[in-house]
Amino acid sequence: MMYAIAGGTLMGVAQESLLDIITRRMRVIGRWLKATLNQRGEP
Repeated sequence: MMYAIAGGTLMGVAQESLLDIITRRMRVIGRWLKATLNQRGEP
């Protein structure tokens, strides 16, 4: 797939923008934190 970014060139999926990378990492951290906090027992 190709993505067109305003003011930029066509980029492939392999060349992600910094915002995409940060957003994905924040989602992963959020899922991990939610799973950790939902565990039973001593934190």
